[in-house]
Amino acid sequence: MVNRKIMYGVIASLLALAVAGCGRAAAPEPAMDVAYEAPAGVEFVEVENEVVVAESGAGVGEYAAIERLIIRDASLSMVVPDTEAALDEINDLVDELGGYVVESNTYQYQEGQRASVRFRIPAESLDVALDRIRALASEVRSQNISGKDLTDEYVDRKSSLRHLEATEARLLEFLEEAEDTEAALAVYEPLQEVQAQIEQVKGRIQYLEQSAAMATVSLEIIPDELAQPIQVGGWHPEGTLRNAFESLVRVLRFLVDAAIVIVVLVIPVLAVIAVPIAGLILLVRAIVRRRRARRAKTAA
Repeated sequence: MVNRKIMYGVIASLLALAVAGCGRAAAPEPAMDVAYEAPAGVEFVEVENEVVVAESGAGVGEYAAIERLIIRDASLSMVVPDTEAALDEINDLVDELGGYVVESNTYQYQEGQRASVRFRIPAESLDVALDRIRALASEVRSQNISGKDLTDEYVDRKSSLRHLEATEARLLEFLEEAEDTEAALAVYEPLQEVQAQIEQVKGRIQYLEQSAAMATVSLEIIPDELAQPIQVGGWHPEGTLRNAFESLVRVLRFLVDAAIVIVVLVIPVLAVIAVPIAGLILLVRAIVRRRRARRAKTAA
């Protein structure tokens, strides 16, 4: 019976260490004493902290040695001589680099075809891809390259995984040493909880690795015909058209705003004022009619 109580105490202590390791395992801080409320018939035993400190120190060493985990994204707006030819070149480039197209859209205008495409390629090939894409353009109007550093979270997750796996291994030993069904069940439930946490942490680690392994590129492709301004003898009709359109928008906006003000503000205010006035007019008319009727009856 005493051995079973000791086993329960060790299990509870291991779970406490696993939870503490999942919080911020990369920081090499000494473990703090925490008071736990023991269930009836269960005694807690003290567990030395040297293992936890050693693992935390290993996390710091891993952080110093690990390669930075960064998600890289790029976006370009460019003008090309032929949109269809540029799209074919880009699709061939994506296949060559081992990537895949996420989204591709084309828009047909009278002057030519405009397109937008978004694809993912291996992160180490991003610079090569951008160089070859820029070579297709007659003009690069805008370019943006950004990165998001995931190293801190990645190291924390890896350290948490080590704590959880160490706890799982110890719980499996307790499960093998269990002398009866009650002791086995006492170990099995926390073992399932730890294993579920391990799967969650592994899934997050895999997501971070896959996200950093592939870079996302978004392109806006404009044909030369749409990019060139219209000019006839020094006259820019597109400027006149734009000014006329802006004037139309301003007039429509004014009319819509006026209609909203009339419906929401003016009509309710007029209704509030008109109702008492109309009631007063009806009352006066009723009084006048009664007096006339009385006069007519008296005269008769």
